[in-house]
Amino acid sequence: MAEQRRNRRYRTSGNVAYQPEVEQEPLRAEPARRERIHGNTVRRQEPARRPSIQPRRRPARRPDVQVRTQTAVAPFAVVGGFAVLVCTLLLVVSIAQLAVANNDMVELRGELADLQDEGRVLQAKYELVFDLEAIEKQFLSNGSMVRARAGQTVYLDLSEPDSVVYYDGAGEGLSALLQRAEQYLANLLS
Repeated sequence: MAEQRRNRRYRTSGNVAYQPEVEQEPLRAEPARRERIHGNTVRRQEPARRPSIQPRRRPARRPDVQVRTQTAVAPFAVVGGFAVLVCTLLLVVSIAQLAVANNDMVELRGELADLQDEGRVLQAKYELVFDLEAIEKQFLSNGSMVRARAGQTVYLDLSEPDSVVYYDGAGEGLSALLQRAEQYLANLLS
C-alpha cells in the first residue's frame, strides 16, 4: 500500500488536485473503500515544499568612466551646421519662387484664353466687314477683274515691295507741301 502511494503522481493546475496518474499499478477488480464512498476522486494533501535556496546575486558593477569636459566646438560641426542652414534657406527661397512662377503661369493662361476669345471675335468681325462676294461682283461688273478660263494661265507679279499710302491730313497747308517734296525726292533717288 505504501508502495502504491509513492507511485502516484498528481497533475495540478494552480492549487486544485486532479485524479492521480498511477505508475505501473496493477488492475484491481474491486475499488477501494474510500473510492467507493467519494467516487473516483481521491484527495490527499501534498507534502509541504521547501523553497529552493538560490545563491545571492551581486549587483552588476559598472566600470568607472572618466567624463571629459567639452573643450571647444569642432570646426566641421560649425561648417556642417552652416551648410545645412544655407541649403534650408535655398530650399525655402526656391519653393517661394516656384509658387510665384506657378501663380504667374495660371494668370497668363487665363489672359491667353481671354485674348484668344477676343481674337476669334475680331477675326469674325473682320471677315464680316469684307464681303468677298460683293467685292467680286463690283470688280467683275466694271471690268477691272476678269475670271480665268479653263485653258488660261494667270501670273501674279509680286516683285515690288509693299507700300502704304497715308491720306489722313494730306493736302493741307505746309505739311502737305513738305510731304509732296519728300515723295518727289524719294522717287528721284530710287
